[in-house]
Amino acid sequence: MHPLLSSLFDVWAGKDWLIAASVVLSAFVSLWMIRYRSLYLRALAEQENNNDLVENLSEGIYRALPDGRHIKGNQALVRLNGYESEEEMLAGILDSDKPWYVEPGRRAEFQAILMRDGKVEDFVSEIHRHKTRERIWITESARLVYDRKTGRKLFYEGSVREITETIKRLKLEEQFQKLTSRLPGGLFQFRNFPNERGEMLYVSAGIEQISGISPEEHLADSWAFTNLVIDEDREAYLASQHEAAAKLEPWNCEVRIRSRDGQEKWVSMDARPERSEECITWHGYVADISVRKRHEMEIEELAYFDPLTRLPNRRMFLNRMTQAIAACERRGDTGALLFIDLDNFKTLNDTQGHDIGDCFLVQVADRLRRCVNPRDMVARIGGDEFVVVLEETGSEAAHGTLRAITTANQILSALNRPFELGPLRHVGSASVGVVVFDGSEKRADEILKRADIAMYQAKAAGRNSTALFDPATMDREAQRYRMLSDLRTAFSDNQLDLYFQPQVDHTGRVTGAEALVRWEHPTLGRILPDEFVALAEQFGLNDELANFVFAKGLEALAGWQRDPVMAHLRLALNVSVQSFSSNDFIGMARSKIKAFGVDPTMLTFELTEHVMAKDHQLVAARMAEAKKLGVRLSLDDFGTGYSSLAYLKQLPFDELKIDGGFVADIENSDGDRALVKTILAMTRTLGLSAVAEHVENVRQEAFLRAFGCDFFQGFLYSPAVPADRFADMFHDAPPQVAVPQPVMLQTA
Repeated sequence: MHPLLSSLFDVWAGKDWLIAASVVLSAFVSLWMIRYRSLYLRALAEQENNNDLVENLSEGIYRALPDGRHIKGNQALVRLNGYESEEEMLAGILDSDKPWYVEPGRRAEFQAILMRDGKVEDFVSEIHRHKTRERIWITESARLVYDRKTGRKLFYEGSVREITETIKRLKLEEQFQKLTSRLPGGLFQFRNFPNERGEMLYVSAGIEQISGISPEEHLADSWAFTNLVIDEDREAYLASQHEAAAKLEPWNCEVRIRSRDGQEKWVSMDARPERSEECITWHGYVADISVRKRHEMEIEELAYFDPLTRLPNRRMFLNRMTQAIAACERRGDTGALLFIDLDNFKTLNDTQGHDIGDCFLVQVADRLRRCVNPRDMVARIGGDEFVVVLEETGSEAAHGTLRAITTANQILSALNRPFELGPLRHVGSASVGVVVFDGSEKRADEILKRADIAMYQAKAAGRNSTALFDPATMDREAQRYRMLSDLRTAFSDNQLDLYFQPQVDHTGRVTGAEALVRWEHPTLGRILPDEFVALAEQFGLNDELANFVFAKGLEALAGWQRDPVMAHLRLALNVSVQSFSSNDFIGMARSKIKAFGVDPTMLTFELTEHVMAKDHQLVAARMAEAKKLGVRLSLDDFGTGYSSLAYLKQLPFDELKIDGGFVADIENSDGDRALVKTILAMTRTLGLSAVAEHVENVRQEAFLRAFGCDFFQGFLYSPAVPADRFADMFHDAPPQVAVPQPVMLQTA
């Protein structure tokens, strides 16, 4: 027997084996415990590493119970929800009823997929950043975790990644695609390398409508578009691109191409360069301009010729006039400009129709051509306005003037011959303004303005005549335009005011007043209506003036009606023919009367006899509307020649106002005395009141009173005075005096 075995049997036999076994077992246990601790520590370290890994992931990681309540989340999830720590996040989610998903049913949809499949992958949703409620986009994946023994759902784990920027980019790309697909042309982007190699980077869908080649083919072949350029244009096309690249300037060119279906088209290329170290990238747009090119010649012709008469138009006239001025200066001779305005063309056009009017203009153009030499120009610059440019009229101004006047007379004679306008036989006439120029005035528009002024002189002289431009007229016109500019300022700077001139009855009692507008010019002083009212009517300021007069006048009348001493007074407002003819006049008057709350029966509208020359039906209808307002109507300046007595009987006037010119001469003129007596007799016959204005002495008043005049107005009683001084006449009035001493006004 081996000595070792013998020793073991001895130990066993000696019963010390138990001790030995305990020692051996203890050794094995110690070794096992050391190994287990080592494994535990290694597992713990690995778990910490895993936790660190999870905590430092850029994606949010969470664990949630099956009901959706979060029980754990990493730092990325904490930041995604706007919190500072996991504890704050879990408490916030637990204690808040704020939804996470923007769409209310999105959570239920997520839970349904998870419970059905045990997992959810790439679930894209819009959510609220839980703490701040900012709306963001995420993609989410999750899986269910089961108890291995019982199969019970323990929780689910998931990851969340924010994709807000990606969603924004996708939306922008979608919008870009929609926009580019609807463009009439095509967007493109390509690169040019130094070795002439090109690379197409992007082509929008619109390119196919132009070239017939799909965007994919253009991307595959960077020369596809260049190959469509027709041979005659290709060299210039490439040269323009090379020049733009060399200067690094925008590339703009128009070129013809032949599309895949064989159509020849004009296209416009517009691109901007972007240089890098190795190439130039072009960002551009190509458009089909075939329609524009096809009409370009027609447009060019229409730009310089009147389509009706085929005469040169204003644009071509100004070009030619500029050349004529330069030629006169160069040669040292003169030229002439004739401005021709057809008399009463608007009446012909409105009453007979535009077809008759157009026929007349065509025949006028033909006659004008025959009155001048072939080298001279006839042009139509407006509706019924023509000009004639005469060149080389002579070295002296007198020679130029003689030829211009001769030509103007030939034109008037030609236009005085009857025109056959279909069934209508029409005799025309014109007003002609003449200017002779020698090149000293360089501006064509200035010479045209002078000819226009001369034409208005001819028209003012009775029409069907010629007027030569007078430089003094230019000064007067310049003064009128300065006054017009000042008048515009006067409205905004409150320089206008109303004065009131009393009207008295046969007892000397003040019964009312006429409102007269005054302009206190800052440098020229007081300006009377005769100097600016016509200017306002001519240049479109009539409405502003009428509104001012009505507002200021009714404000005064409202004040009188609140004052027991002045409540009996009437107010007369002058109404221009232009205002009375306006469709808005009655509406304006009604609104002003209502706004100031005045009694309209105390208001009188004074209309001049010019209103009788207007459309009788329109005047009658407008007067009927005025009477419905309750106002009185007065015919001002009666006797100046426009009134038809037969027509006057049919109109609802309340009074006639005798023109002051007749009153002024009744002492010296038998004719004026007879006329005034006739007017006064007629007013009694028609049942109207009579008012005499410009009464300046007691002899005039006595004559008027003797023949039945009802009311008087003039310097004998008072000039027009400001509103406050007018009111003082009643509050500081002297005792009543007996007639005939009307210089002292009776105000009670």
